[in-house]
Amino acid sequence: MIETERRDKLLRAMLDELALAGYEEASVERAQAAAGVSEAEFGVEFADKDACLFAAYDHLTDQVVARASLHCGHDKPWPERIRDGLEALLEELASEPRLAWALTRSFPGIRPAAYQRYVELLGRFIPFMREGREYSEVDEELPGEVELLAVGAAEAIIFGEVDAGRAERLPQMLPEILFSVLVPFMGPDRAADEMRSAAASI
Repeated sequence: MIETERRDKLLRAMLDELALAGYEEASVERAQAAAGVSEAEFGVEFADKDACLFAAYDHLTDQVVARASLHCGHDKPWPERIRDGLEALLEELASEPRLAWALTRSFPGIRPAAYQRYVELLGRFIPFMREGREYSEVDEELPGEVELLAVGAAEAIIFGEVDAGRAERLPQMLPEILFSVLVPFMGPDRAADEMRSAAASI
């Protein structure tokens, strides 16, 4: 059993390998060396490269979701909590561009099972959106997919910036991303007010 600190280093090193070298060239041996993990230790913990990569992705996504959740304080109105959570998420991605690339591009592209993990990651943000229904001023009930629409709108902007090699500027995109998340619930006018408030705080 690899102790926690070296295991975490190994998982990060595998994602770095994936982001830098691509799936075919990602080297378990280099990741082991970077983490100080022997081949025998690796073999006890993981069946192969894929098992390690999937564990690394799960570990990373748990961290990303936990960080966003932590900053969604329960003592604020829902739009402010969404802004705080988004801000934390964008700062996390911007601080680690290689991991942002692995999270959204390299790993999901491995095979369908890996892409499904990415879809599951997006789904983990849907519960944060549900309270937004209380902010709707339309007479009709919002569509059942509105939470997924909001998450997808944010994902599209984030994906585009990471794909273009601009992950480091994601925190500057907070106002636009916040607007895209809030507008399905609050409408363009109130979402724009929240966007301007976010822009003023950058």
